[in-house]
Amino acid sequence: MSRRGAILRRVSAPESGRRLVEGLLAWLREELMAPVPMARVRALVASGGVRVDGVVVRAPGRPLRRGEHVEALVEPERLRRRALALDRPFVLTPERRLYDDGVLLAVDKPPGLPTHATADPARPSLVAHVERFLREAGRPALVAVHQRLDRDTSGVVLFGVDPVANRGLAQAFAAGLVEKTYLALTARPPRLPPRRFRVAVPLAAAGPGHEGARAFGRNAKPAATEVVAREVLEGALLVEARPLTGRRHQVRAHLAHAGLPILGDRVYDGATSALDVPRLMLHAVRLGLPHPLSGKPLVIGSPLPADFAETLARLRLQG
Repeated sequence: MSRRGAILRRVSAPESGRRLVEGLLAWLREELMAPVPMARVRALVASGGVRVDGVVVRAPGRPLRRGEHVEALVEPERLRRRALALDRPFVLTPERRLYDDGVLLAVDKPPGLPTHATADPARPSLVAHVERFLREAGRPALVAVHQRLDRDTSGVVLFGVDPVANRGLAQAFAAGLVEKTYLALTARPPRLPPRRFRVAVPLAAAGPGHEGARAFGRNAKPAATEVVAREVLEGALLVEARPLTGRRHQVRAHLAHAGLPILGDRVYDGATSALDVPRLMLHAVRLGLPHPLSGKPLVIGSPLPADFAETLARLRLQG
């Protein structure tokens, strides 16, 4: 049942016990008859757009109970149009292949494309594009994934495409030998941070419900990120972040914890900046590691995508 500006549901017996975010995802997809990304549903909950029996609930993992009334404050037509336009078209052109020596393949991931396959088989993913490229090139479609970029994060993603090289690549990631560097446009706090600082706040392991304050909750593990403030802009900062550990959402959560939420981050920036940005302004600009076969240093860089570069240029002009 729906009305203007809301989707209303009563939890049935079979739905009891499911997580709130799972129930919402199923209801929204049924209502809209279109794919809705899980991240969008989590953001809806985190923003206070969902009520259970009239009370705002911000915990996506909260279990549903039979008979409860769930109200999602959305505009169905607007969300339908947005859901259909969320994923951006992508072709794995030669320019997108940043490095390919037959055993390693680095791809320049655009924003708007999930790294892994999602629950919706109709949605594209970067892994699926890489597998298709390998098959069409007559190469084994072995794609080993050791890093993950969020759907709206752009930049370098490195895959192992050879069994022997993949073992060495896995060891390099596990031993912390892979240096990951990100650029982010963040909110500008009233008091500027030091030019260089470190955030060392434990984060929860990857998994369902890993967003917002829950990132710092139960079962948190050590995590550290080095941050450099590169440029002060009008209402924003350009920062470089180097995660020294590999927790999910680490850069986003640590920058938000430091008072520098990334512009466009609907999960970790509860106040949402007034600055108009096209998406989560986070870019994986560089990856450095010893080659898993030769041991020689390997550095792979990704140029700023157009939307990031244009936003940065606009903020510089406003300063």
